[in-house]
Amino acid sequence: MEIQLQNAKLFELSNSFDDRDGYYLISLKWSLINEEYITFVRKEALAYCYNLDWAGPMSKSNLLKKVIKDKTVIVPLSKIRSFLVKVNTDNKECFMLPNTDEVRKIIGFEDANLQLVV
Repeated sequence: MEIQLQNAKLFELSNSFDDRDGYYLISLKWSLINEEYITFVRKEALAYCYNLDWAGPMSKSNLLKKVIKDKTVIVPLSKIRSFLVKVNTDNKECFMLPNTDEVRKIIGFEDANLQLVV
């Protein structure tokens, strides 16, 4: 008997640029340089989050309507997949994107554009 999990997502360690995986909107404004994780814009663009599930995936055409120049950037899952880490938060496992130099470079962030919270 085969069981299909409706909301299960499989993250394969792959760097292929297959756009069928979906896209995510990342906040340049709220991804602070000293934060542990990159900040995503939630699916309905009403708030921000670190949890990848809350942020999408979404279609590129849908995200193009929500992107704000110099404040957000659209990133395909295929570009960030190999950097995702599994984190246990609120007694639930989820995937988050670490805020490292390498990840910021892949996404296209300039460190000068990121805020520092003191």
